[in-house]
Amino acid sequence: MPGPRRLGLFGGTFDPVHIGHLTAAEAVRQALRLDAIWFLPAALPPHKLEYPISSFADRLAMLELAIGGRPACAVSALEAELPKPSYTIDTLRELRRQLGPLVELFFIMGLDAFAEIDTWKAYNKLLSLASFAVLARPSHPLATAEAIIKRCFVDFCHDPVAQVWIAQERPGAIHVLNMEPVPVSSTAIRQVVRNSGSIEPLVPAAVAAYIRDHRLYLA
Repeated sequence: MPGPRRLGLFGGTFDPVHIGHLTAAEAVRQALRLDAIWFLPAALPPHKLEYPISSFADRLAMLELAIGGRPACAVSALEAELPKPSYTIDTLRELRRQLGPLVELFFIMGLDAFAEIDTWKAYNKLLSLASFAVLARPSHPLATAEAIIKRCFVDFCHDPVAQVWIAQERPGAIHVLNMEPVPVSSTAIRQVVRNSGSIEPLVPAAVAAYIRDHRLYLA
């Protein structure tokens, strides 16, 4: 069976994965006509070195449970094999090496992460490896994303026909997608668990059971 030709890459801590992540992934898959979405849990996210996070094994297991019944989704443990901390540029380089030049890669991120893109390691080289799919919110005008692009990627211009930002002399594209987010966060879920509340509306039932059985987020 041939592999995907248009592949979405959804990186994050996923501590825990929740319904907002899954909803966003499916929305991006449909909007960009992707063949598949791979979730890439960060082994050791550089922006959270000072914060306690659940083990990689627990976060990976919850993702595997969350995507059950979603044939277009998969989970990759690649970052566990790479040097720590987990930098996106290193992950994309390794994926490009493994998948070859013919697979189109789309790295998915929220507007909040995109706003800090110029603090990422080798950020100006990322678009040579994968296009971006930036999730903007209707409550945040597209002008916000436009300002970030003009600040960080000065050679990219907006194509009003294709509704995408591209550069003339280098690869990659920036897709800004307006979608209403599900009002849930991993931080809020951890707090609900600490307060002995129910999280099943916020995460798949199998993930809620895993959190309960492994006594996660109680401390």
